[in-house]
Amino acid sequence: MIKDKSYSAYILPIRNGKVALLRYGEDGYGPIGGRLDDGEDFKTALRRELTEELGKQSLYLLDLITEIPVPYSFQHTTQERAEKRGAWAEEHHYFISHETENIDLTFCEKRNENISVVWLNIASLTDQQIIQVADMLDFFAKHIIPNLECRFSMSVRHKYFELIKSGAKDIELRAYDEKRKKMKTGNKFLLFDAENPDQYIICEVLNMHVAPDFESLFKKIDIKRSGFKDMTELMDTITKFVSREELAREQVVGIEIKRIR
Repeated sequence: MIKDKSYSAYILPIRNGKVALLRYGEDGYGPIGGRLDDGEDFKTALRRELTEELGKQSLYLLDLITEIPVPYSFQHTTQERAEKRGAWAEEHHYFISHETENIDLTFCEKRNENISVVWLNIASLTDQQIIQVADMLDFFAKHIIPNLECRFSMSVRHKYFELIKSGAKDIELRAYDEKRKKMKTGNKFLLFDAENPDQYIICEVLNMHVAPDFESLFKKIDIKRSGFKDMTELMDTITKFVSREELAREQVVGIEIKRIR
């Protein structure tokens, strides 16, 4: 039975101005990753695909990734192609990783095809000899190439996205978890509207204000910069998603940001 749509997750590792792709012998190139199995989300599928294709050492790529919120979507024009792919339409979700310095990426899955990992100039993503589908070339030119400088991504609710976009909010609040500990002053990142993912901007980290708790944090900076009028509004909002007990287990951080595009 042919599905209405299939979903795939792909990752583009970046290193020194080059991007890693898979080369399928003389049959062309493709990104690292593949289709979601039933019940998988995109990051779970990507973890499985990386393990299968490149081995467990490649999972380091997922430590800090940039999620491109706009997928590449298309429909198959013939039943023969739809039957081969198992779906009438496909939706490809892309992630970027700069966490590549200490990894040897080698294709290790046993296949009948001759497949290898190759590092190509980033400009290859808009080279028709490498990416042979016109719609995909347009997608890379619009949504991938302009965001390659981003070291990570974050989503925020629509209200706060608009405040950041306008410059009225320049402090984003998060738990100071393992992801946030990897963020550095000067990093550029992609920020998108959780309710309208095709709406996104690029920001830069100006400072990481770390504190034991929010009360301590807002003794150092004005709470209104975070989009909240006072601690009562802040805690009423946050505790809808995270319990006070969970909040007490970790430090918090106010990420001072500036919109740059």
